Amino acid sequence: MHKGIAVLIVLLGLMANSARAQEFEVGIQGGASGYMGDLNPENPVAYNDWAAGFMVKYNFDHTWGIRANFTYANIWAADGNSRVAQRRERDLDFFGNIKEASLVADFNFFRWLPQRGRVVYTPYIFAGIAGMQFEPKNYLPSSGEKVKLREMQTEVDTLFNQTGYGKYALAIPFGVGFKYNLRGPWSVGVEVGYRLALTDYLDDVSGVYPNRVPPSDLPSGASAVDWFNLTYRHTPNAVPGSQRGDGRPYDSYMTAGITLSYTIFKGGCPEWR
Repeated sequence: MHKGIAVLIVLLGLMANSARAQEFEVGIQGGASGYMGDLNPENPVAYNDWAAGFMVKYNFDHTWGIRANFTYANIWAADGNSRVAQRRERDLDFFGNIKEASLVADFNFFRWLPQRGRVVYTPYIFAGIAGMQFEPKNYLPSSGEKVKLREMQTEVDTLFNQTGYGKYALAIPFGVGFKYNLRGPWSVGVEVGYRLALTDYLDDVSGVYPNRVPPSDLPSGASAVDWFNLTYRHTPNAVPGSQRGDGRPYDSYMTAGITLSYTIFKGGCPEWR
């Protein structure tokens, strides 16, 4: 995973170094973020936190382009907010952030000619590949201190799950947008993007309830009581090996926001042949 993110960074650097000779766009985005997974399996518009990012894009022509994005997104969810009584009884929750580096292809539905064309707006779609770092967290019931749930090993035991999960994963981003050329090289827009995360642990919930024996290597300051509370919460009688998550293999997350971009013209000339 480190190698995948490194490749994206190298590509971004190569693109930036060539900016004087090609037509590029650079931009920023800010807006809302959300999550879908074991604690929110049904609401694809559950935007409840914030996200921000920036991008560098190379335009092959008026229609196609490729861009490198870096995005930071906060996500959280709580069973206590669910309309489903079974999930409210489970009462699990988490919060955390995602740091994402992605490479996506853009397709403009109209010929995109900033500063030069009669059409000054276009809807577009995009899809690609991303590498991300994620770290679900919660608070220790005994002290209120923040703790990484991955280190609490809430679904790890010798019988049902011996491996746990890492903090890096791949994701598949896709979405739609609309942009409008304000004046000259400046453009604004809106964009909605979804990511299918190739992990089921964005929320620290996936598999089954473990045996009631806590791990021996809990984080500093965490007790066996903390582990039991974060693992079983309001279901102390749950049978080890019974389903803790919703059984689906992947989580997802999404962003929606306003974009602002600046087009760098080839040689400073407003002609794009």
